[in-house]
Amino acid sequence: MLLIDANIALRYILNDDKEQAQRVKDIIDNNYIEMPIEVLSEVVYVLKGVYGISREVIYSKLLYFFENTECRIPHKVAVLSGLQYYASTNFDFVDCVLAGYYEAEDREVATLDVGLQKLIARIGNG
Repeated sequence: MLLIDANIALRYILNDDKEQAQRVKDIIDNNYIEMPIEVLSEVVYVLKGVYGISREVIYSKLLYFFENTECRIPHKVAVLSGLQYYASTNFDFVDCVLAGYYEAEDREVATLDVGLQKLIARIGNG
């Protein structure tokens, strides 16, 4: 299993440098890859902060990436749930992933963040 960094994922998703994008496509197409959650967080940060891509588009691009590659992500159901929350709320990505853990893995979340507490309560009542 080959770990990928944010640059690999970004070049594949953005396809903004044709030469690098082809090299990345070859890596992704010819290996079983894994994207750690830390790397996914960096990808989300760069897509939003550097490229100004909307949350909804980030969600759709990453969902497409995960559905169309052999990329493994730890806690996939929880992380994808977190991505959905990220696309539909104003919470930061990490808080959304915590909400995803709560929803998908029935994990308790300890937080002093009142907004996150409300999101988790809303999920619990949903």
